[in-house]
Amino acid sequence: MGDTNIRPATPADIGELARLRWHLYTERRSHDEPFESYVERFTAFATEALARAEWHAWVAEVDGRVVGAMWLQSVPRVPAPGRGEARPIGYLTNAFVELAHRSRGVGSRLLRTVADHCEATDHVMMVAWPADDAYGFYERNGFTRPPDPMVHRLGN
Repeated sequence: MGDTNIRPATPADIGELARLRWHLYTERRSHDEPFESYVERFTAFATEALARAEWHAWVAEVDGRVVGAMWLQSVPRVPAPGRGEARPIGYLTNAFVELAHRSRGVGSRLLRTVADHCEATDHVMMVAWPADDAYGFYERNGFTRPPDPMVHRLGN
């Protein structure tokens, strides 16, 4: 494996971010949406998200090629009496590293970069909903499994 670089994603990365997200969802599942249609939807979302203060994304490059990404949405919290400033929660999503680069530290370096950002911007915690086979990765990188949150799934 060559040189690995972790950096903030830019609008110029949207095509590669779409490709990675496509692979994240097609690695284990099939669907009927054509890639081109998905890229169009993803591009609209990512263009808007990357222009907003609450969204951040990072990419991992190996020898100049994007091989992984992670997204973070900063979620503000409602202030509580007597608790001072309400610090945001970091919602980690769309974490993916190409199969050929897994178990080589790329994902851990990405996650450390996101965690460093959260610490520097005074987030109270990061949360993630990992795939079943990713729990070990998150636990090795400092995540814990609290009791399940209450969830109300909506019909749509």
